[in-house]
Amino acid sequence: MLADNAVEGVIELGFLHPVSEQTLEFLSEISTTVGTALRSARYRTQLQHHADELQVQSEELRVSNEELEEQGRALKQSQASLEQQQVELEQTNSQLEEQAQLLETQRDDLARSNAAVELKARELEQASRYKSDFLANMSHELRTPLNSLLILSRLLAENRAENLSDDQVRYATTIESAGNDLLALINDILDLSKIEAGHLQIQPESLFVERLAGDLRTIFQPIAQERGLAFEIAIAPDVPTSIITDRQRLEQILKNLLSNAFKFTAAGSVRLEIECDGAHDIALSVEDTGIGIPEDQQAVIFEAFQQADGTVSRKYGGTGLGLSISRELTRLLGGKIGLSSIAGKGSRFTLLLPVTYDPDNVAAPAQPVRPLAAIEIPSIPAPSAVSPNSPQVLTRQVADDRDALMPGQRVLLVVEDDASFAAIVRDISHDMGFQCLVTSTGEDALQLARTFKPHAVVLDVGLPDQSGLALLDRLKRDVATRHIPVHVVSGSDHTQTALSLGAIGYLVKPVRREDLAGVLEALAAKLSSDARRVLIVEDDDVQRDAVSRLLASGDVETVGVASAAECLAKLEAGTFDCMVLDLNLPDSSGFSLLETLAREDAYSFPPVIVYTGYDLSVSDEQRLRRYSDSIIIKGARSPERLLDEVSLFLHQVVTELPAEQQTMIRAAQNRDAVLEGRRILVVEDDVRNIFSLTNVLEPHGAIVEIARNGQEALDFLASQSGTMERQVDLVLMDVMMPVMDGLTATRAIRQDPRWSKLPVIALTAKAMPDDQEQCIAAGANDYMAKPLDVDKLLSLIRVWMPR
Repeated sequence: MLADNAVEGVIELGFLHPVSEQTLEFLSEISTTVGTALRSARYRTQLQHHADELQVQSEELRVSNEELEEQGRALKQSQASLEQQQVELEQTNSQLEEQAQLLETQRDDLARSNAAVELKARELEQASRYKSDFLANMSHELRTPLNSLLILSRLLAENRAENLSDDQVRYATTIESAGNDLLALINDILDLSKIEAGHLQIQPESLFVERLAGDLRTIFQPIAQERGLAFEIAIAPDVPTSIITDRQRLEQILKNLLSNAFKFTAAGSVRLEIECDGAHDIALSVEDTGIGIPEDQQAVIFEAFQQADGTVSRKYGGTGLGLSISRELTRLLGGKIGLSSIAGKGSRFTLLLPVTYDPDNVAAPAQPVRPLAAIEIPSIPAPSAVSPNSPQVLTRQVADDRDALMPGQRVLLVVEDDASFAAIVRDISHDMGFQCLVTSTGEDALQLARTFKPHAVVLDVGLPDQSGLALLDRLKRDVATRHIPVHVVSGSDHTQTALSLGAIGYLVKPVRREDLAGVLEALAAKLSSDARRVLIVEDDDVQRDAVSRLLASGDVETVGVASAAECLAKLEAGTFDCMVLDLNLPDSSGFSLLETLAREDAYSFPPVIVYTGYDLSVSDEQRLRRYSDSIIIKGARSPERLLDEVSLFLHQVVTELPAEQQTMIRAAQNRDAVLEGRRILVVEDDVRNIFSLTNVLEPHGAIVEIARNGQEALDFLASQSGTMERQVDLVLMDVMMPVMDGLTATRAIRQDPRWSKLPVIALTAKAMPDDQEQCIAAGANDYMAKPLDVDKLLSLIRVWMPR
């Protein structure tokens, strides 16, 4: 089927007989007609399909036109609305322009105000700086003459030369007491200034209430007995075992309140009550039967330099700073202080504190407070125990046996600021039959040692308030405590210094429990042995006999040998508590003998005191120092000093020795083996302090050199650096000096390799919060604030003096 010579389709035909030519022609003729018809039919079908599509599109166009018409109407409405908005925007723009002009004017005013505020802030900062500088300079100017006054009055009161009458000694004691009162006033002013400036930091710790009460009872019970007053401390049963607060500041407040109570009470009683106030507070009330405070005066007593009786004829003295400081300290602890008083009948001060210190609850500094009404203490259940894992607990105190000591049982004093380690030592001591006292500060340790007379001490070097080595020296310098065996356990290695100061042994942390048990076993064994044996190694018969007679007493056995061989035989056969050694022996030198003892374990190696007839050279001393981990070396050159050193290492109670030996020991203590012949450079611009320090150091055998400022000190050190016999052993460096201050001079000393190890102790009268940090950062080995405590100063010098 063809249409215009194009095939439109195909028809296949089958025949049962041969096809004729006519038939074929017919088929050929109709093929075009059929093809055309077929093509036309296809075209009609397509046209119908297109017509349907056009109909649909036409409908869609109609709908679109309707939508466009609707949108056109909407656009007309929008245009009208936009025209209206344009009018409104023009009005708004006009208003904004007016406001912008107003804001610009306000901005200019604000800029001027900010400039004025910045100027005021700078003026305030400058005033604060002037105040801090004034306080620092005032402290320096007051403490500098006070330093001389206290030192010289102390030297006079000691009357070492015994050339003063009793009245003169009493006068000197009165001068020292008055100086200490003046020092307390200076400290109060500085405390109040630190609080006002926000420089006083609160250090919360876990504080046992019973211990707090016991410490206060120990301090004030003797005062009560002296004044004939009844003194009672009552703790309610529902009071928690411990609270978290700043122990030092709380004790400062309570000591002030109790001191005032005793001061203003002539007859009757003073009472401290500790009770609960609500679920989260504790109330500490100090009540007395004294003179009381009139109602119209109860507001002003909390102000600085104010007292209830401020007349010139008042009966009771005082500065009126105590209650002001107590009020501010109470605020910093997150509490408040109240007063209830009737004139002539007594007063009751009540201190309310949170059981757990929270810095977020500390009130801002306020105007002077009016006295609170009498605080009623309700009876309520005890608050829940404070969690020992509280993040606010900086230092956990360790419970000890001070309130339940049994007579006749051994007492161990543990001086350690690591609560966990202190608890371990306490537990081990209990297992070994010791009662235990625990403290974390040197001053508390010294007080406990003098009060309870412990049988032994375990001591840490790194204490928060002072070096443990300085405490060790003070213990061994005090006749009442020098006999107590002290074993040092510390994280730093100061073995040589500790042993030379009189320690019985030294362990470097970390230590195992077995090592601690061994230390306590050694202490127990020494305490169990009443007999003390001293080995005297001396080839001269007369000298050996003289030393034996010198050292012999009721509980001391002396054994004398004339040679190194005899000495080794004695040390192999038994043990001795101390050995006195002469370096010149007929069969061997003392050096070789010490080397043999250090090398071979077959011999016991007791503490050794070198007692020789000639001066040791520097090389000799360095040779002897090789054995400093095992021996004590003291260049004892007089019978008095030998007796003093032997009694120290035998842990003898001086007051129990024969009278003649006590006299010799007192004479020896007027000189100091550590300071004898040592050269100390005092860098100080105040002639009064130079005079005072010279009179402290020279009687102990020291040679004092003087420099008036830091530059003179550097020049003197440079001039002496080439002469071994005149080299400076230690420097006492004042901080505030003309030309070159002490901090600058100390830095210069540390930068010079020749003096990098020269001990420097900084002395300052400023006593500002960052003084110690500045001194240590500059390179000083230690720091001490003026007025100087003579005993502490000498202890520091002994600790840092090169050996």
